[in-house]
Amino acid sequence: MLLLTLSPVKNKVNSFLKLPRLYKIWFVCCYFFSGLVRAAILLLPFRYLSPYLGAHYNNIQLTVLVTEEQKLLAWHIGRMTELACQYTPWESKCLVQAFLTRCLLRYYRIPCVLFLGVMNCKMENDLKAHAWLSVGSWVVSGRKGHKSFTVVSTFVSPVSVIQV
Repeated sequence: MLLLTLSPVKNKVNSFLKLPRLYKIWFVCCYFFSGLVRAAILLLPFRYLSPYLGAHYNNIQLTVLVTEEQKLLAWHIGRMTELACQYTPWESKCLVQAFLTRCLLRYYRIPCVLFLGVMNCKMENDLKAHAWLSVGSWVVSGRKGHKSFTVVSTFVSPVSVIQV
Protein backbone atom coordinates (compact mmCIF):
# COMPACT_ATOMS: atom_id res chain seq x y z
CA MET A 1 0.00 0.00 0.00
CA LEU A 2 2.81 2.40 0.88
CA LEU A 3 4.45 1.62 -2.45
CA LEU A 4 1.37 2.85 -4.30
CA THR A 5 1.38 6.19 -2.48
CA LEU A 6 5.09 6.75 -3.16
CA SER A 7 4.74 6.10 -6.89
CA PRO A 8 3.57 9.63 -7.80
CA VAL A 9 6.39 11.13 -5.73
CA LYS A 10 8.91 8.87 -7.44
CA ASN A 11 7.57 9.95 -10.85
CA LYS A 12 7.89 13.64 -9.91
CA VAL A 13 11.44 13.15 -8.67
CA ASN A 14 12.38 11.26 -11.83
CA SER A 15 10.88 14.03 -13.97
CA PHE A 16 12.83 16.63 -12.03
CA LEU A 17 16.09 14.69 -12.39
CA LYS A 18 15.60 14.50 -16.17
CA LEU A 19 15.45 18.30 -16.47
CA PRO A 20 18.51 20.16 -17.75
CA ARG A 21 20.73 21.54 -14.98
CA LEU A 22 19.77 25.18 -15.67
CA TYR A 23 16.06 24.33 -15.36
CA LYS A 24 16.71 22.63 -12.02
CA ILE A 25 18.47 25.77 -10.79
CA TRP A 26 15.55 27.96 -11.93
CA PHE A 27 13.07 25.61 -10.25
CA VAL A 28 14.87 25.59 -6.90
CA CYS A 29 15.45 29.37 -6.94
CA CYS A 30 11.81 30.06 -7.81
CA TYR A 31 10.56 27.64 -5.19
CA PHE A 32 12.44 29.25 -2.32
CA PHE A 33 12.25 32.87 -3.48
CA SER A 34 8.50 32.59 -4.00
CA GLY A 35 8.15 32.45 -0.21
CA LEU A 36 10.15 35.66 0.17
CA VAL A 37 8.16 37.39 -2.55
CA ARG A 38 4.87 36.23 -1.03
CA ALA A 39 5.93 37.54 2.39
CA ALA A 40 7.01 40.87 0.88
CA ILE A 41 3.67 41.24 -0.91
CA LEU A 42 1.78 40.55 2.30
CA LEU A 43 3.92 42.66 4.63
CA LEU A 44 5.12 45.65 2.60
CA PRO A 45 3.08 48.43 1.00
CA PHE A 46 3.04 48.19 -2.79
CA ARG A 47 4.88 51.51 -3.15
CA TYR A 48 8.00 49.81 -1.74
CA LEU A 49 7.76 46.89 -4.17
CA SER A 50 6.89 48.79 -7.35
CA PRO A 51 10.41 50.17 -8.02
CA TYR A 52 11.59 46.56 -8.45
CA LEU A 53 8.97 45.97 -11.14
CA GLY A 54 10.28 48.67 -13.52
CA ALA A 55 9.19 52.08 -14.76
CA HIS A 56 5.49 52.77 -14.18
CA TYR A 57 3.40 53.74 -17.25
CA ASN A 58 -0.16 53.82 -15.80
CA ASN A 59 -2.60 51.79 -17.94
CA ILE A 60 -0.90 51.95 -21.35
CA GLN A 61 -0.56 48.81 -23.48
CA LEU A 62 3.15 48.53 -24.24
CA THR A 63 5.52 45.98 -25.69
CA VAL A 64 9.29 45.68 -25.84
CA LEU A 65 11.59 44.73 -28.69
CA VAL A 66 13.31 41.39 -28.15
CA THR A 67 15.08 38.76 -30.20
CA GLU A 68 13.64 35.31 -30.81
CA GLU A 69 16.29 33.81 -28.52
CA GLN A 70 15.25 36.16 -25.70
CA LYS A 71 11.58 35.27 -26.19
CA LEU A 72 12.36 31.57 -26.08
CA LEU A 73 14.50 31.88 -22.95
CA ALA A 74 11.80 33.99 -21.29
CA TRP A 75 9.19 31.37 -22.20
CA HIS A 76 11.21 28.62 -20.51
CA ILE A 77 11.80 30.77 -17.45
CA GLY A 78 8.05 31.48 -17.20
CA ARG A 79 7.24 27.76 -17.42
CA MET A 80 9.70 26.85 -14.67
CA THR A 81 8.38 29.66 -12.47
CA GLU A 82 4.81 28.41 -12.87
CA LEU A 83 5.92 24.83 -12.22
CA ALA A 84 7.84 25.72 -9.06
CA CYS A 85 4.93 27.79 -7.72
CA GLN A 86 2.55 24.84 -8.12
CA TYR A 87 4.42 22.96 -5.40
CA THR A 88 4.84 25.66 -2.77
CA PRO A 89 2.93 25.16 0.50
CA TRP A 90 2.08 28.89 0.49
CA GLU A 91 -0.06 30.70 -2.06
CA SER A 92 2.02 31.61 -5.12
CA LYS A 93 -0.43 32.98 -7.63
CA CYS A 94 -0.07 35.38 -10.55
CA LEU A 95 1.62 38.35 -8.84
CA VAL A 96 4.24 36.16 -7.16
CA GLN A 97 4.89 34.33 -10.43
CA ALA A 98 5.14 37.54 -12.45
CA PHE A 99 7.49 39.08 -9.87
CA LEU A 100 9.74 35.98 -9.86
CA THR A 101 9.79 35.77 -13.64
CA ARG A 102 10.60 39.48 -13.78
CA CYS A 103 13.58 38.96 -11.44
CA LEU A 104 15.00 36.11 -13.52
CA LEU A 105 14.50 38.05 -16.74
CA ARG A 106 16.32 40.99 -15.19
CA TYR A 107 19.25 38.69 -14.39
CA TYR A 108 19.38 37.63 -18.07
CA ARG A 109 18.86 41.25 -19.24
CA ILE A 110 15.69 40.37 -21.12
CA PRO A 111 13.29 43.33 -21.45
CA CYS A 112 9.71 42.72 -20.33
CA VAL A 113 6.44 44.39 -19.43
CA LEU A 114 4.47 43.52 -16.29
CA PHE A 115 0.74 44.26 -16.42
CA LEU A 116 -1.69 44.56 -13.52
CA GLY A 117 -5.35 44.25 -14.42
CA VAL A 118 -8.80 44.07 -12.89
CA MET A 119 -12.11 42.55 -13.90
CA ASN A 120 -15.53 43.39 -12.52
CA CYS A 121 -17.44 40.23 -11.60
CA LYS A 122 -21.10 41.18 -11.91
CA MET A 123 -22.32 37.85 -10.54
CA GLU A 124 -20.22 38.14 -7.36
CA ASN A 125 -20.29 41.96 -7.00
CA ASP A 126 -16.54 42.26 -6.55
CA LEU A 127 -13.31 42.92 -8.42
CA LYS A 128 -10.77 40.31 -9.42
CA ALA A 129 -7.15 41.22 -10.03
CA HIS A 130 -4.53 39.57 -12.20
CA ALA A 131 -0.86 40.08 -13.05
CA TRP A 132 0.88 38.91 -16.21
CA LEU A 133 4.24 39.47 -17.81
CA SER A 134 5.00 39.75 -21.51
CA VAL A 135 8.20 39.60 -23.50
CA GLY A 136 7.65 40.95 -26.98
CA SER A 137 4.29 39.63 -28.11
CA TRP A 138 4.42 36.55 -25.85
CA VAL A 139 2.82 36.37 -22.43
CA VAL A 140 5.32 34.30 -20.45
CA SER A 141 3.67 34.45 -17.01
CA GLY A 142 -0.02 34.67 -16.11
CA ARG A 143 -1.34 33.71 -19.55
CA LYS A 144 -4.50 32.08 -18.29
CA GLY A 145 -7.38 34.52 -18.70
CA HIS A 146 -5.30 37.67 -19.03
CA LYS A 147 -7.32 38.93 -22.00
CA SER A 148 -10.47 39.31 -19.89
CA PHE A 149 -8.81 41.83 -17.54
CA THR A 150 -8.57 45.59 -18.03
CA VAL A 151 -5.03 46.92 -17.66
CA VAL A 152 -4.76 49.40 -14.78
CA SER A 153 -1.00 49.55 -14.40
CA THR A 154 2.03 48.78 -16.55
CA PHE A 155 5.64 48.35 -15.43
CA VAL A 156 8.40 48.24 -18.02
CA SER A 157 11.96 47.07 -17.58
CA PRO A 158 14.50 49.81 -18.38
CA VAL A 159 14.62 49.41 -22.17
CA SER A 160 13.03 51.03 -25.22
CA VAL A 161 9.28 50.43 -25.55
CA ILE A 162 6.68 50.58 -28.29
CA GLN A 163 3.13 51.74 -27.60
CA VAL A 164 0.53 49.33 -29.02
